Amino acid sequence: TTEAELAGLAGRLDAAPDLDTLRGLEGAAAAAFLRAFCRLFAPALGFVERTRRPPRDPVNAALSLAYTLLHAEAVRAAWAAGLDPFVGFLHAPLPGRESLACDLVELARPAVDRWVWGLFRERTLRADHFTSVNGACLMGKVGRAAFYEAYEVLATTERRRLRHAAAALARAGRAAHREAP
Repeated sequence: TTEAELAGLAGRLDAAPDLDTLRGLEGAAAAAFLRAFCRLFAPALGFVERTRRPPRDPVNAALSLAYTLLHAEAVRAAWAAGLDPFVGFLHAPLPGRESLACDLVELARPAVDRWVWGLFRERTLRADHFTSVNGACLMGKVGRAAFYEAYEVLATTERRRLRHAAAALARAGRAAHREAP
């Protein structure tokens, strides 16, 4: 089962000898989760895998928009805490990528996934809120209005979570700096 697979991977985290191994375990867990997550949605939505740039179905379009908005929130939280959003821990630094913001967004990922599932389950978002243009799935005006209204509720909690996490990281960094020889 997915639950057993995730539990097995979680049990190996503490023994991971390096960051690459840890990233590999995270990737395997994400793949297992995604297989189960796809099954939650109506087949008519066409959500069978995670696609980005462009998203190819309504679920991927909603996930991508939510993660883009939360990434911007994470950048602001990092700056507000006095941290450089480009210097991350789990996400490797790449030119132009705000790796710390990517790390912070991971904290919100379960809430976002649950929230997007709820949008479709409750029919706040429906397939007819989207159109496909040259293989890209685009959220229409009615869908965007529903999405953004619902997003503000999610964002209130997640902004707070991101700010607290960034502030805690900054405090830990300052404490480690003070204790360094």
